[in-house]
Amino acid sequence: MTEKMEESNPLVRLIRKFQKGTRPVTLTGPFLPLVRLKEKGLPFNDAMRDPRAMTEAALMSFELGFESTVLPFDLNVEAEMLGARVQYHDGFDGNPVYPTIADKPFTPEDDIKIPDALAEKGRMPTILKSIAFIKEQARNKGAVGVFIPGPFTLAGQVMDMEKLYRIVLKQPDKTRKILDRLTAFICKLIDLYASAGVDFLTVVEEGGANISPKPFRKLLLPCLQEIFQPRQIPRIVFLFSNSETVVEFTLACDPDGVILDNGCNIEKTIGRLSERLPLFGQCGDPGMLANATPDEITEKVNQCLDMGFTAVSPPADIYPPAKNENIEAFVKALGGMKKK
Repeated sequence: MTEKMEESNPLVRLIRKFQKGTRPVTLTGPFLPLVRLKEKGLPFNDAMRDPRAMTEAALMSFELGFESTVLPFDLNVEAEMLGARVQYHDGFDGNPVYPTIADKPFTPEDDIKIPDALAEKGRMPTILKSIAFIKEQARNKGAVGVFIPGPFTLAGQVMDMEKLYRIVLKQPDKTRKILDRLTAFICKLIDLYASAGVDFLTVVEEGGANISPKPFRKLLLPCLQEIFQPRQIPRIVFLFSNSETVVEFTLACDPDGVILDNGCNIEKTIGRLSERLPLFGQCGDPGMLANATPDEITEKVNQCLDMGFTAVSPPADIYPPAKNENIEAFVKALGGMKKK
């Protein structure tokens, strides 16, 4: 990170806070408190596609006591910009359902076209308006981050996954061409977000966890390194895997922070990471904030932090909905925990 970034970036200041002995209360991925949405009369789908609703939903993170907020709230934005059709759902038995991709626009044989004027494509106008609103309304409240897929994950969103895995094994040159094209698209999108004033981004490479280490190293890792090479804003990498190989790939990206999913062996992994590298993770199972008591949540947060995490985020609030008092207990436990 550059000296200028260290002085001005809110996420960097939060990390400096950690290094001085206090835990930052950060979110590195989106978090929608469903009960709060209902209390404010905000339709779930509006938070995905309406700038005012998206802004109000994102500001809830600061209202709850977190020192960062992340948007958008689903991971289909980039695929939609490339031509995929996103389907919104009415919900099931009163419970919200996240948007899904209904139609994938490409086959492995297609030449993927990167659209011009990215700021005008899909939901990007909504997201950019929301970022501007948040930066205006929440000055000095914390960091604003964005959540984007890595190139292999994005490839699986715009073409058939089975065919994609097949060409990884049988046609590596074609696979690399696809990943290179999507990497160029992602880099342009990052430039757009940086110009919009976001403070950090989280790159989620879930799909890549399902290919073996050799093609990952040869085909995908160079693309991730290209994405992480510029330093306009801090970049955090999120690689899903239950394999310790993920650590090698993570370090090779030279990120500004790392998120480990629950499948990683945390104890073995932490020993291989630099102490200067912020380590984030998710705390608890999906039903924790709905079913546990505040005392149980406090104990779980403390256990996670004692393992060596810089900060942890709550599990995604999908179903059952989190209780307000449990979210408050989570934030209080995280903020009250001192670095050892």
